[in-house]
Amino acid sequence: MLIHMKNLSKEEKTSWILFITAWVIYAVVSMTKSAYAATMASIIEEGLFDKTAAGTVNASFYLFYGSAQLLGVKVVDKVSPVKLVSMTLAGTLVAIIGMAVSKSFLMMLIFWSFCGLVQFAIWPAILRIIAEYLVPSQKSKAMVYIAFSYCTGMLANYLVASVVLGVARWRTLFWVFAVILVLSIALWQAVTVRTKSTYTELVKLNKQAREKENELKQNKESQASMDFFRLTAISGILILLVPSLIRTAMDVGLKSWVPTMITENYDVSASFASMLTSILVFVNLGGVYIANWMYPKRTKNAAWAFGICFLTALPFTVMLLLTGRIPVGTVVFLLTAITTMMYAGHQLINVIIPTYFTRYNRTGSIAALLNALASFGAVAANIGFGYLAENFGWNATITAWIILAVVSFGACAIASPVWKKFTNRTGEEK
Repeated sequence: MLIHMKNLSKEEKTSWILFITAWVIYAVVSMTKSAYAATMASIIEEGLFDKTAAGTVNASFYLFYGSAQLLGVKVVDKVSPVKLVSMTLAGTLVAIIGMAVSKSFLMMLIFWSFCGLVQFAIWPAILRIIAEYLVPSQKSKAMVYIAFSYCTGMLANYLVASVVLGVARWRTLFWVFAVILVLSIALWQAVTVRTKSTYTELVKLNKQAREKENELKQNKESQASMDFFRLTAISGILILLVPSLIRTAMDVGLKSWVPTMITENYDVSASFASMLTSILVFVNLGGVYIANWMYPKRTKNAAWAFGICFLTALPFTVMLLLTGRIPVGTVVFLLTAITTMMYAGHQLINVIIPTYFTRYNRTGSIAALLNALASFGAVAANIGFGYLAENFGWNATITAWIILAVVSFGACAIASPVWKKFTNRTGEEK
């Protein structure tokens, strides 16, 4: 992220400083979001939980995360995103410390559920900061850069986990994340206090620009008063909720269970499996470029591009049925290809598509809705895939991934003409 500050105005400097800080904070939150997943293989290996119980704890995060987003779709567009980020950081710190000291399944379930609850607004808040707090000339670059934040956080999670779990027990990992969170809270408070007067003015200017744009287009449906359900229906978002849910189920399911799957099928340790997973996450960064290559260069329909992600991942998913009979490196390659396409899908459905609703003042609400359904997919992934692996083996689990990829492509194919009609009418498709 190369930025030359010398020739920038005060507003542009403030805009970039705020974004870079938000980028770092989102990476840290993404890292903590996967903290428990990184310890699952060690917990199962110790015999503390079986796969179903371990998956249930992980699923509790997404259950509360998604439920809070559904209930808070209006809150995320009304409360200051700066305050929402502060709330997320403070609550996550409490949850992480709670996980470090928990000694029972029930206590872990409570604290990890609480972590999901307090993190519900982080992504809508980050998107609102990009859409409402940055100068217009920086927004397009910010949309690309922010995608790397999540992967960077995930990569940091697995790298830190591979080091810590190699020399200490899994509880130590939570304490390491707690220290990182304390530093992040200090950074966020320092930057937002210092830049408050300037970013407040930028928010006003961006709001005036949107109002002027709506007046020029003379489109009554572009006003924020449009019914939220109707907006999701005429745009095709209601249909896209299905592949959004499945995308997260496959992505989170794969990343959560990969270390366990590898340790059970190959003679490797839990820490080594986490290190292999970090390779997978690092290469996932390429999904951002794949998404930007497909849309708008190869297709001007974001919903169709989203479907292509599932279609491309399908043959790699089928080949996973050979797990245990092919080298571990080949399995990691297949998993990397699948999750990279899922991350390309994330860039399309969770980053690009919600920004088309800024003129309706619904960016946060749409992002929260998509994230909520996606979170329920993560719940199904952690409980469902854990149950399948425990009772029917990994081939049954992989077969489920294959079916989900096919269903998702079909849903995107149905939603594509609806999305195209919506964006053509509002004149916003690129």
